This record gives sequence, structure tokens and C-alpha cells, in this order.
Amino acid sequence: MRVVAFVACLAILMAASGPAPSRAQTSGPSYRSASPTTVELAPTPAPPTFYSVSQLGDHLHAIRWELAIVGAAIVAVGIKDWDWGNVSGFQTIEEGWFSKNTRHGGMDKIGHSFSTYVIADLLTDRIRANASDPAGAPITAALVAFGIMGLVETVDGFTGRHRFSREDIVANGVGALFSAFSNSVPGLREKLDWRIMYTPASFERPGITGENGILPPYERQRYIMALKGSGFETLKNTPLRYAELHVGFDARGFEEKERELGYPIERSFYVGLGLNLNEVLFGNGPNPNFARYKDTLPGWAARKTLEYVQVPYTSVYAKSRFSTVRRVETTFED
Repeated sequence: MRVVAFVACLAILMAASGPAPSRAQTSGPSYRSASPTTVELAPTPAPPTFYSVSQLGDHLHAIRWELAIVGAAIVAVGIKDWDWGNVSGFQTIEEGWFSKNTRHGGMDKIGHSFSTYVIADLLTDRIRANASDPAGAPITAALVAFGIMGLVETVDGFTGRHRFSREDIVANGVGALFSAFSNSVPGLREKLDWRIMYTPASFERPGITGENGILPPYERQRYIMALKGSGFETLKNTPLRYAELHVGFDARGFEEKERELGYPIERSFYVGLGLNLNEVLFGNGPNPNFARYKDTLPGWAARKTLEYVQVPYTSVYAKSRFSTVRRVETTFED
């Protein structure tokens, strides 16, 4: 799926554009000497607007290398896996959202939102680290991420395999807006993570991966919102800083291998508790950990990965299925 390809692109971005000290400067009033005995206060410049075209240009210049890396990675994956080399007339498709007769049960739509969110979130960090005026960084990052994903969708329209989907464009917008919101509201980013949990497919012999088996019988992807205790001042000095409250969604029975094996269509909501691995590994608590390495490139990469990826078996969930439908043999067109 495209989310897997995006994770590879994300890894390249993180490795190539690690943490950098902020170059943003706050300057106070400037003084100049009119004569050896006279000091005049220079006119105070007008306060900058919250967002302007000049800021946009400054931000784009600050992330030029990151944009080049992301663009090159997406083009490489598009040519290799998304059939971008097979050009045809522009085509659109109505894919629907989360209903049982959609191809992926809505997981692809959440994947589009999540991918746009992660790109925007990372670019926000890079703009804040490198721009001379980082004010409005979440706006620039959201616009750029939405533009990148929109361009990807437009190119899809010229391939006979995927086609242009309006639903995907809306989903991209949701991810961009969520990033802008979470990076603009003070304290929200420290409290809330949006993550994907993925474990590889296991199509083994019955008895191991069957309905009552130990291992999962099909590809598992789940999208999770994690509310972190470490983000709340009242919990920072208590054991609850290691705890998280999770809400998640997944869909099963929609993928080709699942159809071949006759798995039912299921869409489920989850609520549960998770372990905050970032706090365990890099927090400032009394227990020994890797906090002193958190600002190194490996430490930064690990912390960012744990913001977007839920490590399997570090949480417990209660599931509520809101539909279980035995599949009638259906032909899906690519």
C-alpha cells in the first residue's frame, strides 16, 4: 500500500535532514550613535504580519533540500510502484469513503490524511529550525504538504491504474489541517500523537493463523490517536506520564489476499491504553534511559519515528466491530 512506500520516503527525509539549531533570532530595539555624546533610538520597525508572501518565500528557501529529497523519493516510488511511466488520458474515479463496498474500507483515505499530516509535521519542524522568521511555519508546511499530495493525485489521474480521486484530495486536506491545528494550538502537539501500527502479513497454515490462531491471519494496519499523559503538567511527575489513552480504527477483509482466503468484511473501532515509549526511552524521569542522546541524530530520528509509529504489543485494546459482512464474490477493477 502507499503508506508503506511513504514510510520509506519518511525514513530518507529523517536521515537526511536531522535536527538543526534554530536560526530564528529575536532582536530587541536597535541603537545607533549620532555623535560621541548623543545616542538616538532608531525607529521601531512595524510588527510583522502573522503571515505574508515574504514569509512563504523564506520558509520555502529554508526547506529547499527537504523538498528536493521528498520530491525525488516520491518520483522514484511513483515510477517503480505506482505506474507513473504508463501515461494515458486523464481519468477520475469515485472511490467512496468507509462503506463495505469500497475497495479498502476507508483505510486508504486515512492513509492519505496520515501521510499528508506527517509530511506537514516534519516540514513544520524544519521551517522552525532553519527559517529566519518561523512565524506561520504550520501554515506553510500544511500548504506545501497538501500541494505535494495533490500533485501526486493529479499524476495518478494520467495513469490507467489509479486515477484521480476527489475523496483522496479531501483526505489530504484533512491531514494538512490537522497538522496546522496541532502545531498552532499551544501544548497540543505534546499531548496528542497520530500514529500507524503495522505488522507484516502472516498467511501461514491453519491452526497458527486461523480464526482462533496465535498470529494475525492477514495484513494489519491500524490508525491510532494517542493522548499522552506526559503532555499534562499535573501528570509529568507521576507514573501516568508513561501512559497513553488510545482511540483507533481499522478495516479487515478488503485486501486481495483476504478476499482469496474468504475473510469477512470488518470495520472496527478501538479504545485502549498504551505505553509511551518516547517517555520511557527519552523522558527526564528518575529511571535511567537515553535522555542525554535525545538531541543527537539517532535520538532525534527515534523520537520522531515513535511519534508516528505505534510499536506492536505496547498497548492493549477493547474492540467494537460496527460491521461484519460475509463477502460475496466481487470483481474489483484496478
